[in-house]
Formats: sequence, structure tokens, C-alpha cells
Amino acid sequence: MSQIPVKFRIVQVISQIEGVSNQQILGMLKIEYPLDRSVHEKGVEDYLLTLKAVGLIELTNVTLNNKGKLKQYYKITDYGASRMKYIS
Repeated sequence: MSQIPVKFRIVQVISQIEGVSNQQILGMLKIEYPLDRSVHEKGVEDYLLTLKAVGLIELTNVTLNNKGKLKQYYKITDYGASRMKYIS
């Protein structure tokens, strides 16, 4: 079974679940891509920053979890939603 690239999967997840957090995305990716070296906390943060920088996603809320780490919530932008036809 072939999988879509991790970065595309992140956009797909955010388009399907509005308000999904970075920690939820990391948990999902660890299950779906267990052998991918880029699926770790820093790697996913880099993907999210890149996707945010190009305007596909936007930050909706930031909180601290019980361990003191930032929990960031994302949603897809109108521009990102218009580009989903190229990803799916």
C-alpha cells in the first residue's frame, strides 16, 4: 500500500478535522508512518510551520498541556481547501 507524503497527509488531516492539535497529528502520524524518520515532534512542527508559511493552514488556538508543552490547534485556510483537489 502506498502512502501519500507526510506533509500532504498533515494537510489532509487538518482539512478533515478542524481544530486538530499538533499533538493529535503527531499521534496519528506515528501510527500511520511508523518507519518514517521525519515523524517526530520536531519534524511535525517543521512541517506545520512550512504549511502555515505558505498559507495552507492557520493557527487557531495555543494552550499548554499538562507537561508544559505548547498545544497548537490548526485549521485549513480557504486557499488550502482550494488546493485539496491536488492532494486527495
